Amino acid sequence: MRKLSKLTIETLRCPTLKDLPLPPEGKSGWPWTEESDRVPDKMPDGRLWPKISIVTPSYNQGTFIEESIRSVLLQGYPNLKYIIIDGGSTDNTVEIIKKYEPWLAYWESEPDKGQSHAINKGLEKSTGKFFNWHNSDDVLTPNSLATMAAAMVKYPQAGYVCGKRMLIDEQSIVLGDTKRSYGDKTVFTPELNTMISSIKTGYQPGCLMNKDLVIKAGMVDQSLHYIMDVDILLRIALIKPPVHIDFCATCLRIHHNTKSLQWNPQRAKERIIVANKIFNRSDLPSSIKRLKKQTLATAHRFAWRCYGEAKMHRLALRHLLLDILYSPCSSWGKRLANYKLLRFGSPTLSFISQTTSD
Repeated sequence: MRKLSKLTIETLRCPTLKDLPLPPEGKSGWPWTEESDRVPDKMPDGRLWPKISIVTPSYNQGTFIEESIRSVLLQGYPNLKYIIIDGGSTDNTVEIIKKYEPWLAYWESEPDKGQSHAINKGLEKSTGKFFNWHNSDDVLTPNSLATMAAAMVKYPQAGYVCGKRMLIDEQSIVLGDTKRSYGDKTVFTPELNTMISSIKTGYQPGCLMNKDLVIKAGMVDQSLHYIMDVDILLRIALIKPPVHIDFCATCLRIHHNTKSLQWNPQRAKERIIVANKIFNRSDLPSSIKRLKKQTLATAHRFAWRCYGEAKMHRLALRHLLLDILYSPCSSWGKRLANYKLLRFGSPTLSFISQTTSD
C-alpha cells in the first residue's frame, strides 16, 4: 500500500464542538454532542499551559477511531499536538482520519512493524513537555488532559501521572470502573516497590508522561507486543516516580481484541522478559534488588495461568513450580486456592497430581 501522510499544523488549541464535523446519525453524549470545559490560555500562575503531544497508533479500528479522535480533540486544551500513525488500514479508518485532518499535526497510513513501532514513529514527531499514546479504541474522559497536565505541573518530580479508568463495551456503555484507586500522592517507596514486584504501573491510557524521560528511558520496546506500556512506565519510574491521582482519565473499551485483558502465552513471555530486564540493570537501588524473587514469582504466576488457559499443561506446571520456587512461603494449597488453578479445569489438576506424586 502506498504511504498516505499529511503534515498540517504544529500545535493547536483544541477545537470546539461546532468546529468539528457533525457526529454520525444517532450518536449523542460525550464526545459526539458534548465537549470538555474550555481551558484558559494560561494557568492560574500566569504561565502558559505546557504542550502535550498525543499519538494514536491504529490499524483497522474504523468502528471505534472516530469516537477516540473526538475525545482527544474536544479536550478544550490550549496547547495540543495530535498525531495519528496508522498501519495501512484497509477499512474506513483513513476516510475517518481525513475528516479530522485540519486539527491534526501529522498523520500517516502505511504498513509498520506493529503498535510499538507506530508509537515510536509518533514519539519521534512529538514535541513539547508531555506525551502519551491514546489507543484508537479507547476514549479520553472530559477534561482529562488538563487535569493530568495540572498534576504534572504540581509535581515536577514525577515521571508520569496516572489516573483511573472506566470500562466500556463496544457500544460505549459503561461496564464498571477501575479496580484500584489512588489518592493524590507522589511516593517512591513503597509505591515503586509495589509496582516492581507486581509488574503493575497504573493504566497507561490514563497517563501523561514526561516526554524527555520517555526518550531517556529508551523509548518503547518494539520487541514487545502486549506489555510495552508496563515496560516503559517501569523504566520511567526508575528515573522518577509516578504520581497517581484520584480522577477517571480514560475509558477502556472491552472487546475481543482488547490486548490488556488477554491471557495468552505471548503476553506471559513478555512479563517474564520485562521482569528479567529490570534485574539485569546495573543501576538498581538495593531496595529494588531485594524484590527480584518476588517479581519473578509474579511473572511466573501469570505465566502458568496463561499456559493453563491455553491448555499447555506441561508448561503451566513448569511455571507453577517456578512461581513456588521464587515464593516458597506459600503452600501448595494456598497457591491453588489464591490463584484459582481450578479455572483451568480437571485436566490440568489431574496432570499436576500425577506429576507431583512421582
